[in-house]
Amino acid sequence: MKSEPSENVEEAHNHLLALGELVIKFARVTRAPRFPDGARETDVEHSFHLALSATELAASYFPALDAGLVAQFSLVHDLPEVNVGDVWTFGISNEDREKKEAAERESTKKLLKELPPHTASLLKRYEDQEEKEALFVRFVDKMLPAIINYWSKEAGSFLDDYNGHDRVELHRRTQQWLSELTSRFPQYPFLHSVLEMLDSTSEESVFAHLKK
Repeated sequence: MKSEPSENVEEAHNHLLALGELVIKFARVTRAPRFPDGARETDVEHSFHLALSATELAASYFPALDAGLVAQFSLVHDLPEVNVGDVWTFGISNEDREKKEAAERESTKKLLKELPPHTASLLKRYEDQEEKEALFVRFVDKMLPAIINYWSKEAGSFLDDYNGHDRVELHRRTQQWLSELTSRFPQYPFLHSVLEMLDSTSEESVFAHLKK
């Protein structure tokens, strides 16, 4: 049995302080989805949600994936937003998407020089998108807003945030978004079916209060 390390105590101490500071900043980055009390979801809450959900999906339905690596990629996937914030991507234009991705690339370069080594390595591997677990996490990430919107219902302010009170128009935009995801992630037809069901369930939940 390998003994515990006897050196680099100060290094470990400094890594933990750095990660603590990162978490404090990351927890202040807000996202588009709102919780049932109306509060915006934070990047820390979102990353925890993704780690739970992506790991469950991988372990239950995709045994060829390394579920532990899926969990680790989930925790670091949005770290570049600590410097540039979160940009809402539902209905985003190609121009704005390019700006978002360019800003996050610059943030990633900065983080890779600042993060402790293992965390930096995970972030780089995730951003490289060369491993199947990284691609899997990137797709499952797209599924989560529908889940938050389902539980938040009208309190989530989804309709106001996206000017989506016209249900027919919102449905059209959602179908376009689903089609784009099918093109970007053709490897996971099962997840596309799950996402389509989630979006339908979420839409019904969000609009249900208007019938009262």
